[in-house]
Amino acid sequence: MNENDFRSIRSVQALIDREVPVALDKFYARVRQTPKARSFFSSESQIKHAKHAQQTHWKRISGARFDDEYVKKVRTIGSVHARIGLDPSLYIGGYGIILNHLVQSVIGDMLSHGGFLSRTSSRVARNLGDVIGSLCKAVLMEIDLTVSSYLDDLHKARVAMQAEQDRRAQEDREVIEIIGSALTALANGDLTHRIASGRIPERLDALKQHFNHTAETLEHSLAKIAVNATDIVSNADGIRQGAENLARRSEQQAATQEEMSAALSQITQRVAKTAEETRKANQMANMARGDAEHAGSVVHGTIAAISEIEKSSREMAGIIGIINEISFQTNILALNASVEAARAGDVGRGFAVVASEVRALAQRSADAGREISALINLSGGQVKSGVTLVHEAGDALRRIMSQVQQINDVVSTISDSAQEQSASISQLNIAMGGLEQTTQKNAAVAEESASAVRNLVATSDELTRMVAGFTLSGRDIRPAFARQKPKLALIRTE
Repeated sequence: MNENDFRSIRSVQALIDREVPVALDKFYARVRQTPKARSFFSSESQIKHAKHAQQTHWKRISGARFDDEYVKKVRTIGSVHARIGLDPSLYIGGYGIILNHLVQSVIGDMLSHGGFLSRTSSRVARNLGDVIGSLCKAVLMEIDLTVSSYLDDLHKARVAMQAEQDRRAQEDREVIEIIGSALTALANGDLTHRIASGRIPERLDALKQHFNHTAETLEHSLAKIAVNATDIVSNADGIRQGAENLARRSEQQAATQEEMSAALSQITQRVAKTAEETRKANQMANMARGDAEHAGSVVHGTIAAISEIEKSSREMAGIIGIINEISFQTNILALNASVEAARAGDVGRGFAVVASEVRALAQRSADAGREISALINLSGGQVKSGVTLVHEAGDALRRIMSQVQQINDVVSTISDSAQEQSASISQLNIAMGGLEQTTQKNAAVAEESASAVRNLVATSDELTRMVAGFTLSGRDIRPAFARQKPKLALIRTE
């Protein structure tokens, strides 16, 4: 652009200043309708701010002030567009809207013949093409400067990005070599290898930390495995001895239980036989109790019969007393008859003989009565003795019946207890058989456990040899985790 272009632009400065706000309104109306363009503005206030800045910038263009400050300003705009990622097509399209409106305004003002062109020199009016051309040059120059700055910044960004990528690629190669060396050391069994600080860029420092942490954890774990393997070997030997002792004792216990089972079988048979004999004794006691009850009934009958005999004896004694009284009276009458016969003399001599005979008969009756009375008294005493003996026999029979009943109860209790003991011993015998089987199974399990422990010892030895192939730090890690590992408590079998 030259001075003529500057004069042409200044000749329409008033028109440009007047129409630029209208042109910007058209532009931002299009922005609001275009989602891609609208995304660069978060609010209406940002649109107003941008519109105000563009109006100020267009005043510089309408005044044809294309100095260094203008160039700097335009390049800044291009840099901003590059930074925010504005598509140049949106920027150029916006200038197209503004330039179209300004050109139409200039032509319209000339056609109206009432505009500012009528008040300017005839030379400017004749050179309307120069005005429009100069205006287009100014817009194209600004687009060129802006896009050039935009492309320059993009190029610089690409160059910087490529340099950064190259630098990072070199760093990545170095890091890969460092990590590869560290992994090789680990693969060779050196668990003490660590990546030193400062060898890896800060952005990849997490790799160093992860590797060092992994190596340290692996070293610590293998060290613990080594210690635990040694402890396993030590403790497993004790477990093996205990398991073998347990197996041996289980076999002995199984043999003892087998003997106990046989003894219980014999006891069961004997108790069953005792229960049978007790049942027979109970039956015999019941029979004896029945006989005793029958004998008691006989004794009661005997007592009743003797009581009747005693009663008859008392009645006979009464009759004998009457006979004795009759004999006494007869004797008195015979005595009186003899006295009367003596008084009668010879006349009463025959009557005296009769009276003498009657007296003799009465005397014999009295003697017989006394003898019978003596016999009855003797029989009464014997009957009383018999009654006493029968009562004593009855009491003895009652005691015998009571004792037989007690014996029967005791024998019944013994019989029930014997049967219960027989059943209990039978159950015990069955339980002993089950316990014997369980003990045999335990012995087999103990033997399997001893075999498993022997395998564990062999595996632990192999593990210890494998861990010995790694290089570990010399520090003793036992205190670090001794509190976390419970001691094995072996079961005493002896």
